[in-house]
Amino acid sequence: MCADELGAIYLFGTSFAAPWITRKLAYLIYVMGLSREVAKALIIDSAAKWGPSGNVSDTMGYGVVPKRIEDILNTPDDEIKFIITGTTEDYETYNYTLPVPIVNGKHPYYAKAVLCYFPYCDRNQGVDYTGTEMDIHFGRVITEKKNGTIKTKIKSIDDNKQTEEGQVMYEEDARNVFRKWDNVKRICEKVKGRKVPKKSYDAGMWGIRVITKERVTSKNRRPLQFGLVITLKEMYGKNRIEDFVKMCEAKGWLVNRLDIQNQLDIYARAEEEIKFD
Repeated sequence: MCADELGAIYLFGTSFAAPWITRKLAYLIYVMGLSREVAKALIIDSAAKWGPSGNVSDTMGYGVVPKRIEDILNTPDDEIKFIITGTTEDYETYNYTLPVPIVNGKHPYYAKAVLCYFPYCDRNQGVDYTGTEMDIHFGRVITEKKNGTIKTKIKSIDDNKQTEEGQVMYEEDARNVFRKWDNVKRICEKVKGRKVPKKSYDAGMWGIRVITKERVTSKNRRPLQFGLVITLKEMYGKNRIEDFVKMCEAKGWLVNRLDIQNQLDIYARAEEEIKFD
């Protein structure tokens, strides 16, 4: 807490931030009907905006959360924001059929993603409380033919190669660069002044791959739910949301739009007090 020469008092710290963020989480979960994983991912995504990956401040975390809840739920016309939820039961959870609109053979988008999950924690682990690690790979899908074998892999937007064959990464580097053992994974491309669309591979498909690893034993292993918020920003300010939705439905994705007003009406009706004569 500090005050300036005019007598204004500025407050900061978890004692003041916690109830403010809790209110927003409660709104997203109980009014909008989102899971706790998705609600957390949305708040972190709105706070970090298009800042660089791994930029986590000791005092401000991922950034300043918007004051208005509309700034968390609404998306600009030049952005495609979508939510994917799932449960990891195996070592690898993946999908290579995420269609992204192509313009002149390329993808004119900046991309970012936030993954949140709530793993089993054990204080006996010392500083590392989490017992489960989720490693996310998100980007364009590439099919390669090597030694007569066709392999499909993801060219991740953060160049994550932790689990790829032949790649070696030290534990310290994995923690510092890719925040290993953190229950929040955020990856984001840098928005540059010079716009360079990405080359399109394999009919414009993008993919998501989540690798789940346990720290010690599998005695606490159980299906673990995760929430993933992905944003694609059109480099030239075009609105391509409808094209994206149509392509997803054509590929068999079940697309549910988050209608804010409809959710508010449902919540208001559910809270009505009914009096029986």
